[in-house]
Amino acid sequence: MNGVRHRLRAGASRVRLEAPVGGPMMGYGARSAGALGTRDPLYARALYLSEQSDWIWIELDLCLLAPSHAEVIRARVAERTGVPAPRVVVACTHTHSGPETGLFAALGRAPTPAPAARLLDAAVEVAARARAAAVPARLGIGHATASIGRNRRLEGGPVDPEILVARIDRDEGGPLAVVYIHGCHPTVLGHDNLRYSADWPGAASRGIEAALPGALGFFALGAHGDVDPRTRGLQDLALADQSRGASDEQMEALGREVGEAVAQTAAGIVPDADAPVCSRATSVVVPVHGADGEPEARAAALEAARLRAVSALALDPALDPDVGAWFRLIAERTAALPADDARPRIAAVRAYLRDRTAPYFAGGLCPSLSLQVLRLGPAALLTLPAEATTDVGLAWKARLGGAPGSVLSIANGWFRYLPDARNFAEPEAGQHYEILMSTFVPDAATRLLEAGESLLRSMRC
Repeated sequence: MNGVRHRLRAGASRVRLEAPVGGPMMGYGARSAGALGTRDPLYARALYLSEQSDWIWIELDLCLLAPSHAEVIRARVAERTGVPAPRVVVACTHTHSGPETGLFAALGRAPTPAPAARLLDAAVEVAARARAAAVPARLGIGHATASIGRNRRLEGGPVDPEILVARIDRDEGGPLAVVYIHGCHPTVLGHDNLRYSADWPGAASRGIEAALPGALGFFALGAHGDVDPRTRGLQDLALADQSRGASDEQMEALGREVGEAVAQTAAGIVPDADAPVCSRATSVVVPVHGADGEPEARAAALEAARLRAVSALALDPALDPDVGAWFRLIAERTAALPADDARPRIAAVRAYLRDRTAPYFAGGLCPSLSLQVLRLGPAALLTLPAEATTDVGLAWKARLGGAPGSVLSIANGWFRYLPDARNFAEPEAGQHYEILMSTFVPDAATRLLEAGESLLRSMRC
């Protein structure tokens, strides 16, 4: 360090993810059957970058990974490559048309199903190949924009159109990879789709690779938690069948729109052989809902929430079934009600279930979350093990003071949704899906952003 620059080295690799025909798919509770086949290929992709220090970045065309699975992958990659686990990132592109990953088995401490275990193996293999393929390289950063998304939480709500683009070239010439980070759910295809697909990011990467031969299209998910493709409408607890998707042609069109914007930007980037690359990691203890006070207070609040739930559905006050039964009761008791009547009733039950299940998803009342800041040239990337809303991503960019950067969502595991503190304070926030699918206290995002900013300030690259 000490102002000394080190020549950049980079390696990139891609491995096909194999998923069985007939196997369960992940992303929509409304799906009624297993996969009938593959629409377009799913991949594990990896980048190895080395300058002042090195790190490995893995992106998987999967919906979600359990934090314990991410830990296993990072440890195995460290053993295989020599890159320490705190400098390994494993993230999901979050396609809702991918295979089951063994998430709930992992949360329940059950063995990982064999098909899911093979997905973890592929993540380790692609990382090792990227490390082995490292060559002298150059890196540059640019910005594109796209308007494929819309805020699903609020009509006219925030959407960040920016796409952060990084072009990585071989020093001897020719593109090696094009990284692009954008915040929009890969959910053009819906629960009615029964074929494996990478959704719009797959189409975007194919377009980028066609426009820049030799480059690996490398998508990473930014702050997307409340942004769906514009083919969808506002998310409403009281409306059924909202996860039905758009056509294959619409999915390809949205991906092509992003791919063309990224390729045009990448073509104009002039990479630098001395672009800084380094990383730092820490862990942050964040309490789940209600766990920031005394245990007795949390127990009392949870009981009060249960009583509101049974009252909302006009049930026996002593009732407290399992989660699946609660959802069946929601459907039975609200199906015939007008939407304006059903919505607050559903929200009351889901708020109780959110708080009741938070320790299960978090692995305890006050889990320690893995956090990394990655320097990619002048850009600062903050990993978050949850689905960050748009306001969280914008808040991270505001902390950078005009320098380029982004959050990376669903990185190193999934702890459900991460809204910004202001999202909890909005009118009728308690009826918004992102709030009802959150795990941590309302200021959790602020705590993580502050820790990320502190890490960034301590870095010397």
